[in-house]
Amino acid sequence: AAGASSATSARWSRPPRPAKMFGQFLSKLVPIARAEDAEEAPAAPPPPPKKTKKANLASLSAEELEELKKEVVEEAIKKLGLEGEGLEEFLEPELVTAPFDPRFPNRNQARHCFVRFNEFHKCAHERGEDHPRCVFYQRAYQSLCPSEWLENWTELREKGLWTGKY
Repeated sequence: AAGASSATSARWSRPPRPAKMFGQFLSKLVPIARAEDAEEAPAAPPPPPKKTKKANLASLSAEELEELKKEVVEEAIKKLGLEGEGLEEFLEPELVTAPFDPRFPNRNQARHCFVRFNEFHKCAHERGEDHPRCVFYQRAYQSLCPSEWLENWTELREKGLWTGKY
C-alpha cells in the first residue's frame, strides 16, 4: 500500500516549472527598455481644442436655413452635372406603374409584362410611338418587366426572331 501511494503521488505531482528558462527566452524575444538606454525626448503637449461655434440646424433662423438649402442644392447640381430638364427629372422622378388589369389577377405579373410589351409595339406600329395610348403601354411594360427581359426581347426584335407579329 505504501508503494501504491508513492506511485500515485509521483503520478499526480507537477513537474518543476522552468521559470528561469522562460524568462530568458522571453527576454531574447522582447527587449526590455531600460531607462539608461532610452533617449529622453520631451513629449509635445497636445494642441488645444479649437473653439469654433458649430451652428445647430435648430439654432438657425428660417432665412439661414433657406440659404443653407440653396447652397447644398447648388453644390449637388454642380457635382452631378445636372441642368434644366435633367434636374427636374432628378429631383421629382415620376413613379407610375401599370394599373390593375382584370386579365391578370394573380401575383405573378410576367404575362402582364409580356402582353404590355407586345401591345406597345402593336400600338407603335399602328399609331406611332408618341401616341398617348402607346406611351401608356410603354410605361406599363417598363414598370412591370425586369430590365434583363427587355434587353433580351428588344435584341430578339432587332434580329427578327421575335415570336410576336409586331
